[in-house]
Amino acid sequence: MEIFKTTILNTSLPRFRTVDGLSSVGKSLVQIACTLILSGMSTSLVASSALAQLLPLDSPDVVTTQESYLSNSSSTVSLESYTLGPGDQIRIDVLVDFEIFAEPIDQIVLLDGSLTLPWVGKIDVAGLNPIEAELKVVNAYSRYIRNPRITFQLLQPRPLRVSLVGEVKRPGGYTLQVNSDAGEQSEASESRVRFWPSLTQAISNAGGITRSANVRSIQISRDGLLEPIEVNLWSLVETGDLRQDVLLRDGDRIIIPTAENIDNSEVITLASTTFAPTSIKVNVIGEVKSPGSIEVSPNTPLNQAVLTAGGFNSRARRSRVELIRLNPNGNVTQRSVEIDLAQGVSNEQNPVLQDGDTIIIGRSNLAATSDTAGLIFSPLTDLFLGIFGIN
Repeated sequence: MEIFKTTILNTSLPRFRTVDGLSSVGKSLVQIACTLILSGMSTSLVASSALAQLLPLDSPDVVTTQESYLSNSSSTVSLESYTLGPGDQIRIDVLVDFEIFAEPIDQIVLLDGSLTLPWVGKIDVAGLNPIEAELKVVNAYSRYIRNPRITFQLLQPRPLRVSLVGEVKRPGGYTLQVNSDAGEQSEASESRVRFWPSLTQAISNAGGITRSANVRSIQISRDGLLEPIEVNLWSLVETGDLRQDVLLRDGDRIIIPTAENIDNSEVITLASTTFAPTSIKVNVIGEVKSPGSIEVSPNTPLNQAVLTAGGFNSRARRSRVELIRLNPNGNVTQRSVEIDLAQGVSNEQNPVLQDGDTIIIGRSNLAATSDTAGLIFSPLTDLFLGIFGIN
């Protein structure tokens, strides 16, 4: 009886059986069959856009115009739209006939934009998209291997470096991570979900928008685009248009302009969004029960801040308070506000506060008269007490 021995060629390949005891003709037929099967597989094994897809990345497809940016709601990135650079983590599999490299080639793109691969040495990939880099790797191995079959995978994109200017609390440069959560892995595939940084995440990292931000006319300047991307975050807030929350690229410059006219109702609405500051600090001093610096939500009106500080004490002037504000241009303004604790939000009587505002609660006429009388008569009182020896 013939004895059959099963040999697994590779976990990433189909399983084949080799038969001991067959004639040379039989062995030749088996080899031919294996070759034909592998040849039929060449389409799926040779590096292709399907295999080299960046496993789901939350980033928009390649775009060249403003319309195509906002009309595309895809949650994956096309290979043509991503540019490789220093810090990208790459995995390359090289298949040669029936053998494959013992382990995948895991590389990080170096500062000079190159990969160092077995046999072929250094290959420059900076500025290429994954498909172009894949073809370059195939050409490099073609000098040593006949008909190499290559798979090229972006394991982990590099962190994004973006800048924010204008109406955010902390303008400047920020580094945003592309977070990856690996799912269950099988023999033939790897499941991975990535969370790509978006515009609102960048604004949140910068402390949120200011009260003066014009969220309808945000611009994103991006390398490779002749015109900036126009974004209307108010549309995101009002209608839930997720296309406005543009997914960012390395090197993006975000400009948040100043609003010419400020609508208090919109300010209150924006203050509850994910890209607004979580809190602001204001100062309430004078005749309140708990004077000092307090933290309140960004949409807090003046009345609520007074109540948060404990409300008026018995000496307070309850009809009018002073509001001091440091404006973005460096000027300081002071205004009297006719206060009514029962008044709704109003720019005249109950304005929405900004970070750093100071509210001064003055003394009532009675308290002021009492204090003045105390200052005048206090020395005479001490004199008479001293004369009569009363301590």
